[in-house]
Amino acid sequence: MKTLNNIFQFNKIKKTFLFSLLFVFLFVNGFSQTHLCSEYEADKKAELENPDFLKAKTELDNFTNQYEQSNQKSEVIYIIPVVFHVLHNYGSENISKAQILDAVRIINEDFNKLNADTSQIIPEFQGIAANSHIEFRLAQIDPYGNCTDGIVRTVTSETNNAGDDTKLLSPSWNRTKYLNIWTAANLESGAAGYSFYPSSVSGAWGVSIDGVMILDSYVGSIGTGNYTYARALSHEIGHYLNLAHTWGNSNTPGLLSNCSIDDGVSDTPNTIGHTSCNLYSNTCGFLDNVQNYMDYSYCDRMFTEGQKTRMRAALNSSVSGRNNLWTASNLIATGTNDGYIAQVCAPIPDFIYYNSFGCNSMSVQYTDLTWNVDSGYTILWSFPGGTPSTSNISNPNVSYSNTGDYGSTLTVSNISGSNQITKSNIIHIQDPTTGEGIPWVESFENSSFPINLTDSSKNWLILGNSNFNWSQVNVAYNGLSSVKVPNENNTLNQTSELYSPNIITSSNSHNNFFTFRVAYAQKLSTDVDKLQVYISSNCGLTWYPRFTKSGAELATNGGTLVSSFSPDTSQWRKETISLGLYSNKPYIRVKFLVTSGNGNSIYLDDINLDQLTNIDNLPLSVSNNLNIFPNPVNKESILVFDLSKTSEVELSLSNVLGQKLTFYKNNFIAGPYDLNVNELFKTDLQQGIYFLSVTINGISETLKLVKE
Repeated sequence: MKTLNNIFQFNKIKKTFLFSLLFVFLFVNGFSQTHLCSEYEADKKAELENPDFLKAKTELDNFTNQYEQSNQKSEVIYIIPVVFHVLHNYGSENISKAQILDAVRIINEDFNKLNADTSQIIPEFQGIAANSHIEFRLAQIDPYGNCTDGIVRTVTSETNNAGDDTKLLSPSWNRTKYLNIWTAANLESGAAGYSFYPSSVSGAWGVSIDGVMILDSYVGSIGTGNYTYARALSHEIGHYLNLAHTWGNSNTPGLLSNCSIDDGVSDTPNTIGHTSCNLYSNTCGFLDNVQNYMDYSYCDRMFTEGQKTRMRAALNSSVSGRNNLWTASNLIATGTNDGYIAQVCAPIPDFIYYNSFGCNSMSVQYTDLTWNVDSGYTILWSFPGGTPSTSNISNPNVSYSNTGDYGSTLTVSNISGSNQITKSNIIHIQDPTTGEGIPWVESFENSSFPINLTDSSKNWLILGNSNFNWSQVNVAYNGLSSVKVPNENNTLNQTSELYSPNIITSSNSHNNFFTFRVAYAQKLSTDVDKLQVYISSNCGLTWYPRFTKSGAELATNGGTLVSSFSPDTSQWRKETISLGLYSNKPYIRVKFLVTSGNGNSIYLDDINLDQLTNIDNLPLSVSNNLNIFPNPVNKESILVFDLSKTSEVELSLSNVLGQKLTFYKNNFIAGPYDLNVNELFKTDLQQGIYFLSVTINGISETLKLVKE
């Protein structure tokens, strides 16, 4: 075992090279957490895109070296105002204020050596475990001088695929006055969090993205968080304050080559980096500081004195304005100074509702999600068309008896002011006894589409969050018109939803199926525009998937890549979908859902719902709704099929050489099935192409599986 003297002697010859950019990616894989870094790629991106990168790097490196050698270092407590930008889509990622306060408590303990588990630091490092004298406080005044509790909530589906662009949806508060922290449900990299060095975001290039982006589940130890991951925020703020990983500038921990890389800190021994807690690990000739917040060990307990000095140097440098954060004038401007008396903020109303589709007399549960205030406000709801029509309780239940589309309004007030939010066209009530009948044909020739001017029960409904949604166009397979979604004008993963009217089916229509024409071409081979079709038999209360195709599989022009697409009559494909278990329902509704992949337009025409007498001759993908999605397969992929009666099902999985990997045979009772592919085959598929033969009551069809 090496002593601290050994460590200090070793570190006297450590390189002082400072690394200017750090993007930390913390990947979650099942129950074991492994941290990975794409530092090299991010560093190159900053070098290429940020014109101030090299100048700022040199300036900060020189300033840090001078500060470390200075004898004028102060122990004054640096207070940093903080704002949390909660990016959510009304899921659990809309974390509570209590969870955020818990996160602030934890980072304050970690940066001030107040965490109770400092007693677990091994003796060899207890002497250099540092109190950084850095404190974090939620802002009480926003950039415009308004009252705030330091939390901004922004509703966006991009919370499920967040990155630097997503930050623009909840714009950064002045980075010289606030530490900006964005929280999200998932990051586009699959990561748990990332941050930048001050020099990387210096200048105009980094103004809007400077700060920390982190998963909601890595924030605090309550709510969606837990204490094991709560230190990730301390780790990310370390990067924000110019700390590297303990193993320095490499893409991943655990590499022997990391021994030759330095983190720029005098008292952190060179190490290969750790993802487990071997506290007496010796990987580069000296005892590793495994319990350091800048390692990946998940048993982190400390910053070192050298790291403290480096962070405080960053807070005294003008690079990216870190030196203004803790000034007396800024603390007064942000309401974080000692003695500031928090004001009562005007509440900001928001709400969520459960059930937006349903039949007559459906009940809707509303929930108040007002924020920017803890309590002490009054509520007034307005529910046009609902019973009751008004309410002043937090979470009212409202019933709707009449067919139509309805909105709701919430007004909240306190001594500081009153605010109101109205959400229009959110509740959709359907009369199941009216609408279209069968045979049903829709060719989109009605010039008033989606409205039927003579019978409102035959109206179509268009919803979704896309910039450009479903619309009627003068392109068609038959006739003059069809409908399309122009995905070339939509951003990635935006959705466009098209809902049919209610369709009344006949009592003897057990062989019902429907067909439609679709047209699509890819711009790039990587385009993943997707079309899905769902069916509901309860007025839209619940939906069941019947069809999904995307990318090359959806293309109808033979696979040719084109920069823009307007189909001729040869570039349409007829799709046939069996209603399966829904063929004997008294009424159904159909939803066409397009998810943008930044590609070309998707066109839809000539929908037909009729009867089929020889349904047994159809392939299983039609008669039994047989499909695998998503495909390429991942751990979430499912095999779906419907059975109208008890049936014998055989499944045989083979590789491209024809070798049978697994075989499954069993009897299934009537009903819909969605079986997890990995659990079904009990095998971890390697990269490649596979073939799944499915046989139901003697009829077979083979599906191709792709594992990337």
